[in-house]
Amino acid sequence: MNNVRILIVEDDPLFGVSLKRSIESVGYDASLAKNGLDALQIASEQRFDLLLQDLQLPDAKGLDVMQDILAHQPACRALVMTGYASIDVAVEAMKRGATDFVTKPIPMELLIYKLRRLVEFRSMEIEIEFCQGKKGNIVSKCPLIRDLLATATLVAETDSTVMLMGESGTGKELMAEFIHNASKQRTRPLIKVNCAAIPENLVESELFGVARGAFTDAQRDKPGLLEEANRGTLFLDEVAELPLQTQAKLLRVLDDRKITRLGDVRVRQVDFRLVTATNRNLRKMVEEKTFREDLWYRLNVIPLVIPPLRERKVDIPLLIAYFQMHQQKRQEKFSLNISPEALDLLCCYSYPGNVRELKHIVEQLCILYPNELITPRQLPLSLRDSIWIGHIFESFPVGRPLKEAVSEFEMKYIEKVLASVSGKKTIAAEILGLSRKVLWEKLTKFHYYS
Repeated sequence: MNNVRILIVEDDPLFGVSLKRSIESVGYDASLAKNGLDALQIASEQRFDLLLQDLQLPDAKGLDVMQDILAHQPACRALVMTGYASIDVAVEAMKRGATDFVTKPIPMELLIYKLRRLVEFRSMEIEIEFCQGKKGNIVSKCPLIRDLLATATLVAETDSTVMLMGESGTGKELMAEFIHNASKQRTRPLIKVNCAAIPENLVESELFGVARGAFTDAQRDKPGLLEEANRGTLFLDEVAELPLQTQAKLLRVLDDRKITRLGDVRVRQVDFRLVTATNRNLRKMVEEKTFREDLWYRLNVIPLVIPPLRERKVDIPLLIAYFQMHQQKRQEKFSLNISPEALDLLCCYSYPGNVRELKHIVEQLCILYPNELITPRQLPLSLRDSIWIGHIFESFPVGRPLKEAVSEFEMKYIEKVLASVSGKKTIAAEILGLSRKVLWEKLTKFHYYS
């Protein structure tokens, strides 16, 4: 964001001027209001990106002033200031729309850090709004994804069958929704079918429907999912899990667009746009005779491969902000402040579970550490171990005795843990599962001094 404008509301004139100078010294434009009435007047005349407000005002209730300003400037984000004895007021401010709070006395470095975080967060909100306006619910600034979306937009205008390929958690369902919403079927239903979740003995009745009396429990006619998708879009997720017998019947439907419910003789015409998804290698399954070759060719008309998150790490900070926004709306939790060190680790991680795994990590951090500064120590242990061990082995030499290699690995790992907790040996010992005495002995053995 360029030309960030901040409204400071502070009734102490000396402190207010000090805040204004400090904020302007880091490149932001700042306006100072000495009371609530003054703040409302300035806010009615100018637009601001951030509101930095003391909740204790001489002429008005600080919460009401803040809420009024945010109501008239919904794009503005508020950072409120309060005393240690008024934390409950700060909590109420968060419920009324504040993004974060600081307690007095305020270390200026901390205040500037929080303001910068709010500016960064607001910039990502703008990017998210842009992405959602152009691409539905797919949030990305990665060239790989934007090129993929451009292709998907062209494909969506046709009736061609699309196959989405990619690892679990990459967003294949979101891409299916994007294609449907960009197609001429957008006003018709999008029927989603998770082929892996339907018991094998129920697959055909779920897909093709059942006629009354077809079996004991069939007391009424039941249309199948293919029939419900008529004139709309049918999304078959995990299509590789369809039984071979069902694959043959699906192929027949795709060829003549006709279905017959189980136990019925009437033939029904259907017309739907088909989108399928899989995280398996269907070409290999064809070779192994576990997937029909003729169906493979019928489904693989327009293949779109969604890259894993490790190949588009530029999206990680943006996705963190996106998931945080949704978590705040659901839980009304405080803002998630991630330290640069923790963000570096989050951006280094390989994410075997892809975007879904990142979403769960953000949800976990929001719930467990609301309004805390997230350091590497708060991140899931499995994530930290994966990154650190990976970095160590990338540069780990070979050709030495095992005992010597194990000793070097042990020391490098201990150093990493100590660095993540700013050298605090008690906390490091807890993470390592050692007593402080044993940790100290190991540090002495390795001639580690800090």
